[in-house]
Amino acid sequence: MTWPVVILNGPELNQTLAGIKFDQFGTQTQQEIFVCETWQQGFAWAQNHGHAQALFVKSGTIILDWNQWKDLLNNYPHKGLIAHLIWHPGQSLRMDDQCWFMNIDQFLLEDFDCVSVEHPAPVRSEQNLHDDYTPLWVKPGQHTLAYQVDGFGQGLIARQLQKNRAVVNWNCTTRDLKFFLYGTALDLDIFRDYKQLAESQLWVFNNEPIELVKKSKLLAPGSGLYWILNIVEPATEHIQIVDISHVQVKFCQALWQNWDGVNYGSFVWDFISQNNLIHYQLDVPDLTPIERLKIKGKQKFIEYVNTKFDHQVTEEFKTKWLHARQHKQVEFCNDNLITWVLAHNVDKYDNIWCSNILDYKWTLLHTTMKEYTDFQAKLK
Repeated sequence: MTWPVVILNGPELNQTLAGIKFDQFGTQTQQEIFVCETWQQGFAWAQNHGHAQALFVKSGTIILDWNQWKDLLNNYPHKGLIAHLIWHPGQSLRMDDQCWFMNIDQFLLEDFDCVSVEHPAPVRSEQNLHDDYTPLWVKPGQHTLAYQVDGFGQGLIARQLQKNRAVVNWNCTTRDLKFFLYGTALDLDIFRDYKQLAESQLWVFNNEPIELVKKSKLLAPGSGLYWILNIVEPATEHIQIVDISHVQVKFCQALWQNWDGVNYGSFVWDFISQNNLIHYQLDVPDLTPIERLKIKGKQKFIEYVNTKFDHQVTEEFKTKWLHARQHKQVEFCNDNLITWVLAHNVDKYDNIWCSNILDYKWTLLHTTMKEYTDFQAKLK
């Protein structure tokens, strides 16, 4: 079952995107997403693109495990509207707009803009999810109720009750996978397992094309071969490496200090073995499970890495590498490239290469929208 996610733009957009664009351990989900400035715009987009259903979330909504969340939602019993129902004693029924799911064709754009509503008086479940204002569900009763709109979602609720359909609340299982920031800082410790993975990841190759910049001073992450291929360029004199993975930084340092430019595959294998690494990426998305299993062995691993490496370098690489080690400068720093750039004078660098970090779960979790904007203004 496929449906898009409509996100209301806000200061915590990056952190909301992190939990939707990527699964629990950072693999891209390929989820269709539309960022809107108003709920009306988001609903109209879903309607105009022919979507039967859509999930609406406000920036600041954090999903802990997207795959599990999506599976739960695809099997969630509902009549076309799931929402955070709020019904305080003595007040009108409403929705919290942090997250809801709807069948698009059961509603109209005008349901977001109405100033008054009339619908069957709701009957609520006796049980609440917590406190006394979160019913498990509401359904239409016998009498008619009319009132001025004073809370979000009352037009949507009215439409649902008018059509003799119940509205259900998010259950405890879904709530355990989702929370809202309410203006507070995100506790990154809830992503502890992913953070440990990302911060100890080794990228042997890049997962994007490598540009030979041919400039004097470069700034880049340490992932893959970008810095290696650029440091041997005659024009390059200095590269500053800034990477969030302490393992990647250690690997780059080891290459620069000890490698003779021959048999990259053997050097990589020895580094992985000596450091007991589990998390390393060869960027081989098209390999079959059997082929992946084969390159777990030392000989096949080294052959594979060397073949891939040799396709990206010239015959003079060894000579150029040894010359670079003697005459050029590479500096290393274990840090967030975005915040590092914002904290330093980077005018001396001729080029800032950021690989895929702008669309990387770790970066989205750790970086604000303002920091993103300020960083992009400094890219050359």
